[in-house]
Amino acid sequence: MLPVRGLPEVAAGMDLAGLIADATDLRDGDIVVVAQKVVSKAEGAIVRLDPGEDRAAARRRLVREQAARIVADAPWALIVETRQGLVCANAGIDASNVEPGALSLLPEDPDASASRLRAALRRRAGVDVAVVISDTFGRPWRMGQTDVAIGLAGLPALRDERGGRDRYGMLLEVTEVALGDEVAAAADLIRRKADGVPVVVLRGLAWTPDESARAADLQRPPAEDLFPRGRGALADLLADPPELLSAAAPDGQAGPGADERRRALAAARRAGDGRVRVEPQGAEGEPLTVVLAADSQASDLIGLGAAAATLTAALADFGWISAIDEQATAEGHRLVVRVGRPEPRPVAAPRAGSISDGHR
Repeated sequence: MLPVRGLPEVAAGMDLAGLIADATDLRDGDIVVVAQKVVSKAEGAIVRLDPGEDRAAARRRLVREQAARIVADAPWALIVETRQGLVCANAGIDASNVEPGALSLLPEDPDASASRLRAALRRRAGVDVAVVISDTFGRPWRMGQTDVAIGLAGLPALRDERGGRDRYGMLLEVTEVALGDEVAAAADLIRRKADGVPVVVLRGLAWTPDESARAADLQRPPAEDLFPRGRGALADLLADPPELLSAAAPDGQAGPGADERRRALAAARRAGDGRVRVEPQGAEGEPLTVVLAADSQASDLIGLGAAAATLTAALADFGWISAIDEQATAEGHRLVVRVGRPEPRPVAAPRAGSISDGHR
């Protein structure tokens, strides 16, 4: 992994490929990993704030403008699905390594940006290289951040080992290595935010060129996503206006009211997409138990997980808690979701830096 040093401050309209080609001796088979920030700068994806405009407020406004869908809205971070299909904190908008009073946006089409940069490097340096555009993401359930590929050209996004055998002869059924993300993360090992090294060349990795590869290939299809909705599950899944769903049960009731029950169950049924049987138990006003049942086929189990995730997310969105018991039966698989009213408890402040600004 070779850091490319000595690049000037990049501005809109500059020849980024020319700068890279002049600063390093590229060879056939190299992988050129370029930080998103300099690509955005070269493409003019920089927004300058009005004098006196609050940067944090401006960023939240821009995040909503750039978002195709809000996944989670918290005081310290706004997680969205961007127009490019990326799910990340603050739509990739941040102020690090840009001039004061400005914010950087993601490139409009990172895969197209990588393809143009690869072609330009071929013209300038006469070499066949791959290009990866990297950005820093947080990850669900994991502390810290790592670089991932948001755009690539030439390099396969995934190394598919399905159909092969492990050392003991067992058939590999799900193994797909996220090659693009691993290359992006590896490059980040040798640079820090303040180093001024936006380009790293990775040399010596064996890879087979793929002219059709895109970083978009790394985005999980919605049909395979166990957590496709995030907060606001009912608003996305149900035709009824979400404000009709009361956040509190009628006085004296331990479980959801009639409207809450009906909409939560409808959300689970829609998420199950016909592959999951939804069996409510308990009368109105009583604690609600929902049995989600599916056959043991892989597609049915995916639907089962999606239905459970959607149901629990929807209930949590409106102030309810739930617990899930997993049961395997001779007929298939069952998840028993028990719903109740939460006991009041203090809410801990988020740990500093636990979500981060999300991007370099």
